[in-house]
Amino acid sequence: MSMKPTIEINEENFEIEVLKSSQPVLVEFATGWSLPSMMMNGAMDEIATEFVDCLKVARVQLDRNPNLGLWYGIRCLPTMLYFSDGEVQIGIFGTTNKEAILSQLKPVISSRRPLEPSFASVGKD
Repeated sequence: MSMKPTIEINEENFEIEVLKSSQPVLVEFATGWSLPSMMMNGAMDEIATEFVDCLKVARVQLDRNPNLGLWYGIRCLPTMLYFSDGEVQIGIFGTTNKEAILSQLKPVISSRRPLEPSFASVGKD
């Protein structure tokens, strides 16, 4: 599969892809060149692949789209904002890992729709 699991968001497509999206959207606000931002790439791609039916995962390159950072008051990179029905529901700030991101998203995603096996198997050893 050569398709990238995350989508690139810019100032022109933000409203359509995020605010008017029919499914929730996890948006990473980052830069293409900072180490903390680059460290998140793998985690965001894995989340996008695992939750492809119930969550859209997107990236905003703030160095190319500074107004989006200003509109949402982004002060820490990377920042992940979870949007549902056009509203920010959750903010995750700084470099973290996939498990920490999913632990914060689990309650809101599962309230919308049953989750894929990745959550169902957690803690059932």
